[in-house]
Amino acid sequence: MLSLIQKLGYFPRTAVWELTLGCNLCCRHCGSRAGRPRDRELTEEEAFRLADELVDLGLERITLSGGEPTMSPYWVELGARLVQAGVKVNLISNGMGWSGDHARRAKDAGFESAAFSVDGFAGAHDYIRDVAGAFDHVLGAFAACRAAGLPVGVVTTVYRHNLKDLRALRGFLREQGVRSWQVQIGNPAGNMKDHPDLVIVPRDLLEIVPELAALRREAEKPDIYIGDNVGYFGPYEKDLRDTGREIDFWLGCRAGLQVIGIESDGGIKGCLSLPSELNQEDRFLEGNVRERSLTDIWCDPDAFAYNRQFTVARLSGFCGTCKYNEVCRGGCLWTSFSHSGDRYENPFCYYRVAVEAGLLEP
Repeated sequence: MLSLIQKLGYFPRTAVWELTLGCNLCCRHCGSRAGRPRDRELTEEEAFRLADELVDLGLERITLSGGEPTMSPYWVELGARLVQAGVKVNLISNGMGWSGDHARRAKDAGFESAAFSVDGFAGAHDYIRDVAGAFDHVLGAFAACRAAGLPVGVVTTVYRHNLKDLRALRGFLREQGVRSWQVQIGNPAGNMKDHPDLVIVPRDLLEIVPELAALRREAEKPDIYIGDNVGYFGPYEKDLRDTGREIDFWLGCRAGLQVIGIESDGGIKGCLSLPSELNQEDRFLEGNVRERSLTDIWCDPDAFAYNRQFTVARLSGFCGTCKYNEVCRGGCLWTSFSHSGDRYENPFCYYRVAVEAGLLEP
């Protein structure tokens, strides 16, 4: 499968752009340890120039993120510029400062949607943020978007306090008029690395994956999108990833192949979730647009080597002998690194857990 992607060529089809690392919360599960802005974050002029370069490289869809992206002084203007260039733009916010004005401005700028982090019902959601009333702020953000006619999405991170609530939460989100719902697993990275008691264990996948598969089969609103760190293979793979296209299974990590992550000071990674300086890690930074153009970074033959130069021989442990390893390539890079420090050994794989539990044949 990687050879097919290589033949098609690399281009940053989708991006996640951290507009600022500044945030009005300090969540227990924040992988980037957001709070204070990075030193020398991009100016509006620099950001616009980078946006134009992304378009020239073939960008189709982007998520404006943070930190809290609405704390960036140019979040609306940047989104509007990308929309005018034909890019599909959405934004993900914590909802704490979201208002009717935010919703109207995003709608007028042509944003496809605004998504909000909702990590369970009030108790679980407020706990992970260590702020009482945070859940109520998100409900207010939902209402503001409905009033402005701006579609609403939700992103849920599964952790120890909410893993039993997925079915009930979907019903609640449907009542709130939420259009799309992305579900991902919390990894022990960033702030969550300091709270290992909140992280689910691999065996929890035996409950979570069948539940998500069943919810997707029911085809009720909101539409469910499965995060790249959930799966892989086994009897539920089609249910998890079927979008009506010909390929309905995991195709491996696309960081640096078709996906790009942009840090607020111009740092470039294959995936924004991959750790960097605040987690004392620099191996995933490919360069900075203040030093080299994005085109030069993206087209560097030595860049994103963990994916572009991948071989099955690099896989270790269960992944090294798995019959799906050429396609899967060890699953989500961020998950593998977070749990083992090794990109090529991933304990959070449904197929692996089911085989080790004697539920599936290897």
